[in-house]
Amino acid sequence: MVLRLALLGLALVACAPGTPGGRTAGKALEQGRTYTNWLYGAEYSKLWDRFTPELQRVFGSAAELGSFAGKAVTQLGREQRTVDEHIAELKPERVYSRTTAFTAARQPVVIEWTLTKDGSVTGLAVRPAFFDSSAVTAEVDSVNDKQREQ
Repeated sequence: MVLRLALLGLALVACAPGTPGGRTAGKALEQGRTYTNWLYGAEYSKLWDRFTPELQRVFGSAAELGSFAGKAVTQLGREQRTVDEHIAELKPERVYSRTTAFTAARQPVVIEWTLTKDGSVTGLAVRPAFFDSSAVTAEVDSVNDKQREQ
């Protein structure tokens, strides 16, 4: 699961915060909110229709997207409040970023949608707001230990 989240987040690594103005930022903000609501509401076929073919290949099908995303949303619990919400430029795309506190999460979580001009989704990331690399290192060490034992 960590690997899949990491792959989805790769497109966002180069993203630098920015504040594009005008209607395009407002449109991206509206789209990001809509897609997040669809994610929370398990409307995976609607999301699937907005995914680019490349992102669809990552998940394989709307059902697989639903299985993966459904587990993540269930583990987070209910959204309590939005801590931060903004649009960043990643030309030619824009990134909607929403930092949210959830009932079952110890720390805020960031949901990011990378969007094309027409609103297609090229990237999705769900990650802790304050990334702790020690957790990933511990998981990799655990996998390596298991492989050595075999």
